[in-house]
Amino acid sequence: MMPDLLFDASSLVKALKLGRVELLYRSYAQWLTFYEVLNAVWKEVYLSKTISAGRAVELARLLNRVARFMRVLSVEGLEEEVLRTAIELGLTAYDSSYVVLAQKFNLKLVTEDEELKAKARKLVKCASVEELMEAG
Repeated sequence: MMPDLLFDASSLVKALKLGRVELLYRSYAQWLTFYEVLNAVWKEVYLSKTISAGRAVELARLLNRVARFMRVLSVEGLEEEVLRTAIELGLTAYDSSYVVLAQKFNLKLVTEDEELKAKARKLVKCASVEELMEAG
């Protein structure tokens, strides 16, 4: 059985693009993650032009369906801890919020951000989508 997982935006996008939505079922995300995913998809359409607007809309629809089966967390009330952790680990407050939530709820942080993963590993367990797929 896979441990409880907290997906950041980079890993959620990767799981969606690979069609591995089963990894997301009953996993966790913080509420802002969904908007970050939409922003990443927008960048791929508008800035890098790596996907079509039609594909972007498909991904947004899929995200909407998947979000219904994920557990959404908030960092409300954890702002001081987020800032302390950001300073301690040398992370942005945004990235630190994932570490704090993973720590508070005993979750494994899933991220494609190698710098975040390296720094977060001092406090929480981490993995990438590929590592989850290899683990089965």
